[in-house]
Amino acid sequence: MKRFLCIVILLSLSICALFASGGGDKEGAADNGKLDVVAVNFPAYDFARQIAKDRVNLTMLLPPGAESHSFEPTPRDIIKIQNCDVFIYTGGESDVWVDRIFESMDASNMKIIRMMDAVDVVEEEIVEGMEDDEHEHGEFDPVNVKDRPLGDFTGSWASGVPFLNDGSLDSYMARRAEEEGKSTADVKASLLSGWASSYEALTIAGNTLVIENRAAAYTYQGYEIVESEHGASVWYTYQIAAPANGFPAYIMLNDHGDGNEEERHEEHEHEGAAHIHLKYGDAGFAALVGRADWSPMYFASGASAEEIAEALAGHGHEEAAYDEHVWTSPKNAKRIVRAIADVLCAVDSANGGANGANAAFFRRNAEAYSAQLDELDGKFQAVVNNAKRTTIVLGDRFPFRYFADAYGLSYFAAFPGCSTETEPSAATVAFLIDKIKAEKIPVVFHIELSNERMADTIAEETGAKKALLHACHNISKRDFDRGATYMELMTNNVDALRQALQ
Repeated sequence: MKRFLCIVILLSLSICALFASGGGDKEGAADNGKLDVVAVNFPAYDFARQIAKDRVNLTMLLPPGAESHSFEPTPRDIIKIQNCDVFIYTGGESDVWVDRIFESMDASNMKIIRMMDAVDVVEEEIVEGMEDDEHEHGEFDPVNVKDRPLGDFTGSWASGVPFLNDGSLDSYMARRAEEEGKSTADVKASLLSGWASSYEALTIAGNTLVIENRAAAYTYQGYEIVESEHGASVWYTYQIAAPANGFPAYIMLNDHGDGNEEERHEEHEHEGAAHIHLKYGDAGFAALVGRADWSPMYFASGASAEEIAEALAGHGHEEAAYDEHVWTSPKNAKRIVRAIADVLCAVDSANGGANGANAAFFRRNAEAYSAQLDELDGKFQAVVNNAKRTTIVLGDRFPFRYFADAYGLSYFAAFPGCSTETEPSAATVAFLIDKIKAEKIPVVFHIELSNERMADTIAEETGAKKALLHACHNISKRDFDRGATYMELMTNNVDALRQALQ
């Protein structure tokens, strides 16, 4: 899918160039002297609308009624982005396509607002009874591990060390340094030490290891399941058949597989360059297992730096999954509004907009809207202050982490907010039913644009009332056409929350 999307994007950018090469007019935007603002989703769109009113040309890319987490831009969407003055998006996992577009687009004349940068983000959490997405890189069930001959690792392999030294992986190391709270130099030093190897390249063919045009045969000795800070992994062990000068007596290989090759290839075929880890020595397998800080890494010969960086992005150091529904807290919404207003004012003033009158207009509207958000925040707080309970239940995904944190609410739900899962297990549904019965919770919530089946089942089994708790990630076409707003939807949430907490 990633490669397909990249092809679509490149094609789209070619189309953009054709449109943009004409007379300098902005395709798809009114030539009325106003700023062109593109917002990916409804919260960004509505916040910009409340600030700028009709003094900008405002576009929302996400079609009303569409699922935001699976949105992919059309060629016309990409043209709108390329030609806009201000682009507003969330910045979470559902927006990964944005980064790919900007890698191939000149955005030097565009101001980009990432809503997650305006607030203090928190990670999605898995609470009791909740189901997580089912597979993460490197995980396996030891029960399924199968024996693997050396030939399973057939291929030509090159050490990753040169890529660390030539600057190809600087961006990866910088991101990892930020995640781990270290300096980039420290991360590089650690990788250079861990990947250090006596062999720059090697080839595996059948039961034979080839180094510098010399070959030695190895026999399979079984596997070792090794626990580390990143979880369990399986290492396959091989012993040299007959002593050979320059070859280690023992080697261990790991490629995150467990012997179920068809399943493994389906799960990892899109994860960049193929790679293996090699441990080697003459002191036995126990000594190699004990070297937890040393695991020379090899990539398929001929792999590009881009493919290697893609493989490393999910290699044992997965980026934290931050909850991207930052707008569900009115306090956060206020900070996002301020960020949008600041950029609109700056861009309009730089473009000589209405001799500064637009900037003053934007600022006044942002201040008035912020006051409304303060009032909304006060209403939610009053509900919680006078509530009999502080627990809510969603028979759905849970995109309300920031909302729950803001008001000290605990919660139970079927999935985290950005989960791709839609059908819960019977165990999850049973857990939520039991929780409602045990705590006599009067309401089970669902979110907007949901099929509501899970909430229906829970309501039928418990007698709880089914109600909508709107996360505002998108709205129906009917609501969009009638001009529904974030403030309206969140005010409705005040009443819904009051019923749930009584």
